[in-house]
Amino acid sequence: MSVWLTTVAPALAGLFYLALGLAALARPATLLAGFGLVAEGVDARNEVRAVYGGFPLAVAGLVACSLLGAPHATGILLSLAVASLGMALGRLVSAVLDRHIGRLPAMFAGFEVALALLLAAGAMAG
Repeated sequence: MSVWLTTVAPALAGLFYLALGLAALARPATLLAGFGLVAEGVDARNEVRAVYGGFPLAVAGLVACSLLGAPHATGILLSLAVASLGMALGRLVSAVLDRHIGRLPAMFAGFEVALALLLAAGAMAG
C-alpha cells in the first residue's frame, strides 16, 4: 500500500497534468470549446497555452522531481495538492455566485479534488 501512496498516486496526478498541458499546447481552441469559450486570435491561444499548457506541465515536472527524490518532495506534493484544491474551490465559488455549474466544470472540479487527494496521499506517505 505504501508504494501505491508514495509513488503511484502522485504519478497518476502528474500524468493527468502532463496530458492536460500537452493537449492545451497542441489544441488550445479545442480545450476551451468544451467550456463554451472561443480562443480566437494569437493572443487568446497564447494565454491558453500558457495557463492551461505551461502551468500543468510545470506541475507534472514538479511531481516527477518529487518522485525522483528531490529535496522537500513532501512540500512539493503538498503545495501542488493545495493548488489543485484551489482550482476546485474557485469553481465552487463560481457555482455559488452563478447558482449553476455546467457539466464540464463540475467534472473538472471532481478531477481537481481527486488530483489533490492523490498528491496529498503521496505527500503524507512520503
